[in-house]
Amino acid sequence: MIVTKTQHKQSKSSTWQTLNRQIRAAEKERGIDRDAHQAMVQNITGKDSLGQCTDGEMRKIVAHLNGTRAGFKPSAKGYVRKIWALWGSLKKAGALTATDTDAALLAFVNKHLKARQFAHVRQLDWLTYDEAAPVIEALKDWDHRVKKGGST
Repeated sequence: MIVTKTQHKQSKSSTWQTLNRQIRAAEKERGIDRDAHQAMVQNITGKDSLGQCTDGEMRKIVAHLNGTRAGFKPSAKGYVRKIWALWGSLKKAGALTATDTDAALLAFVNKHLKARQFAHVRQLDWLTYDEAAPVIEALKDWDHRVKKGGST
């Protein structure tokens, strides 16, 4: 029995194929050449080519190309999601002047904490309700002033 190259090669899932098309289109749109492509795949997955990547690794590459946070999941804590929602409202209203709004949120939260300070916005999920409450109230006040047309 003779095995052809196409028979021997493992077939990829339809999800993998869709993600591969998304990656190729995004790279073309952004002018990413072969060398940059290989470096990106290696940096993100530790693998030499897309052909070696799982569907999950392909999703990480797509997220990287789209500028999203790979693996980001909203907090299970409602009060932490409230902080993010209020911050998003302020951003949408144009009240934030910082270019790095994640760093600005972190600084805002740290300013309202007494016992500890966080180094990264993903640590906001570590907030207790008692720590989050004054942050939420300050954000609500700020949001209310912005919507009234007052100072930011």
